[in-house]
Amino acid sequence: MATINDVCKLAGVSKATVSRVMNGKGPVKEETKKLIFDAMETLNYKPSLVAQALATNSSNSIGLIVSFFDGYYFGILLKEATRIAEESGKQLIVTDGHNQLETEIEAINSLVARKCDAILIYSRTMTATDYCKIQETLPIPLVVINRTLPDGLGHAVAFDQYDASRMAIEHLIELKHKNIAIITLSLASSTGQIRLQGAKETLEKHGVYYDESLTIVKHGKLEDGYQACKELLSKSDKITAIFCFNDHLALGAIKALKEMNLRVPEDISIVGIDNDEISAFLSPALTTINVPIQEITQLAMNKALALISDKEIKPTTEVLTGDLIIRDSSMENNK
Repeated sequence: MATINDVCKLAGVSKATVSRVMNGKGPVKEETKKLIFDAMETLNYKPSLVAQALATNSSNSIGLIVSFFDGYYFGILLKEATRIAEESGKQLIVTDGHNQLETEIEAINSLVARKCDAILIYSRTMTATDYCKIQETLPIPLVVINRTLPDGLGHAVAFDQYDASRMAIEHLIELKHKNIAIITLSLASSTGQIRLQGAKETLEKHGVYYDESLTIVKHGKLEDGYQACKELLSKSDKITAIFCFNDHLALGAIKALKEMNLRVPEDISIVGIDNDEISAFLSPALTTINVPIQEITQLAMNKALALISDKEIKPTTEVLTGDLIIRDSSMENNK
């Protein structure tokens, strides 16, 4: 394995010069930099992150806080964040906020203590006000995933939750459904609140009655969708469609319907949100809203990397929208 001494010998420079180039500190001629980088590439030399941290008083890392370590959605987020960190020569330090504000604040403080260069946080509990207060006291950049922040007050990348519900409901209305039930995520989270607002206002906009009794609040697990669907069907036999706030809820609902000898979509259409990998392989394949988590993660990581180099970048929120993926679980209502 090549060492820094091998790089010095091949480039014909001192160890101090190589160190200045690796740490980005001190004047070095461009032609000398090129010699050093060429030598590193030839030798396949990878600088020690520990050595760089000691030299720069930085861990050369990016912290990532997620609400939970579960599900397809967070698997994609972690995979993409890790890839970008590695390509940028950074270490990714990941921690779990347990969907609790106090725990997420503790995680932020822990990552600051570990001298992370920047922190990304995906939270379902923090409000925009919480973020802004925390950000004011942080010595390093904080990039928020899954929230919009007031103009100029924070760095964020968000998904348009309202528009996702709008697309799902309009799809069902176009298929002539009027008795639409809803299985939501927890309404303690802004994600659940905004998705429900989007669904209700879209129904009202198109003159379709919103029946609050046909809205069941759950936590988003497969079992939740299964139990909620049974509860809905015990309340009404007029339901022709169910909009589920994530694909796991939808999968649970489909299982419940099959057990009750109801066909999907001939008797009841089902629409979800996420475009979980398994959704295309169900029988029937699930109609859903694709959440571009890979692109969201890329934008958030690139924003964090840019802020490490230039902390004066103007704070903005970038909002991405989803796509309606029409599959076999929804069809025109003929009742």
